[in-house]
Amino acid sequence: MQLSKRALYRFPWSGNDNPIGWLEVTDKCNTYCRGCYRINGMQGHKSLDQIKEEITILKKWRNCDNISIAGGEPLIHPDILEIVAYIRSLKMKPLILTNGIRMENDRDFMVKLKKAGVVGFTFHIDSEQQRPHWKGKTETELFELRQHFADMAHSVGGLFVSFGMTVYPGNLDFVPEMVAWANRNIDRVHGLVLIGFRNAAMEGGYNYFADGKLVDPKTSYFAESTAESYLTSADVYAKIKEHFPHYEVSAYMGGSQTQDKLTWLVSAQLGTRHKMYGSVGSKVMELFQMVHHLRHGTYVIYSPSNTIPKIAFALGILDKQVRETSGKFWREMLRHPAELFRPMYVQSIGIIQGPDLLADGRVDMCESCPDMTVWNGQLVHSCRMDEWRLYGNYLMAQPRTTPAENGGQFVAAETIPVARKSEELVAK
Repeated sequence: MQLSKRALYRFPWSGNDNPIGWLEVTDKCNTYCRGCYRINGMQGHKSLDQIKEEITILKKWRNCDNISIAGGEPLIHPDILEIVAYIRSLKMKPLILTNGIRMENDRDFMVKLKKAGVVGFTFHIDSEQQRPHWKGKTETELFELRQHFADMAHSVGGLFVSFGMTVYPGNLDFVPEMVAWANRNIDRVHGLVLIGFRNAAMEGGYNYFADGKLVDPKTSYFAESTAESYLTSADVYAKIKEHFPHYEVSAYMGGSQTQDKLTWLVSAQLGTRHKMYGSVGSKVMELFQMVHHLRHGTYVIYSPSNTIPKIAFALGILDKQVRETSGKFWREMLRHPAELFRPMYVQSIGIIQGPDLLADGRVDMCESCPDMTVWNGQLVHSCRMDEWRLYGNYLMAQPRTTPAENGGQFVAAETIPVARKSEELVAK
């Protein structure tokens, strides 16, 4: 199927009404990931008071359903249990984005986090990490580790569990294996997050400016070459679709500067441990978002439960894909009646395409960025926060073929997505 925005639901999230609040509690990490946006250990752990202030800002300005606790590696923060409990006390869902190293052999720590109020974990595991005892392992060999964490969380119970992987041209062919593994474990793996690798190239035609001054960028996402810069969300979608006919996308987010970009692609697959049947369509995805907003006042992205009653197939009245999925299930049930008594699960796949540097120097971000975080009391894009930490602003790219190289006009600031000041956010 050729992806078409007309067939998909566009998430209605905005800067001030967004299900996700992105909280970075530390920039320290206990491993190295090639695709990481953050300089390790530049500032260290934030204080508990600062973290609470940032959580309050996210709740007030973003209307969050959940707080994604990130880093660095959040589990090495000494106050992580208190952080989780504080988020929960504000009636938001704490979700931890982790490499899992801290609790690989410590199930009791996972239990403590659950008691503190955590709703789940997204474990980032891929072959480009310098993970202790797992260096040099292929994506296939790393399924042993992924299975370990999935089984651990399943034994604790009541936790949302997803697995993240940075997708490079070199490991794109492993993505179908990742999906097949997740499908086999649909009772304990709620979803996958597949992030297309992005960098900003130093080679070729751009100068970079901070507040009008020429700079030599030092962030971790600047590279000498563009060789691995252009894997798109559509590329990852096509690779999955090639192997899994039941898989289909139902929702998307676009770009901030271009009309044809698909920055987020989200699917919700339906199946049992015995068989995958299909995917939710755009109408049911829209209904899910609207009903949650009407009932709870927020949009939603994560749920601790991934079981659904089979009566939900009645939504096929509204949704063609659910109708087709329902037909496949009932036909299978006639051949294998035991399928009627097996639980039905929903499993998401989120594909994320990072920022793109356009030919004229503009940066095409995710529209209504779900991963805005707090820096010095204002919201900035988490994937570009090191520009603020190093230079106090977003860097602006200027093609070297323009007069800017000889002291001409810089790219106008308003052509680059910039963070809004706190007073502007409050006013809106």
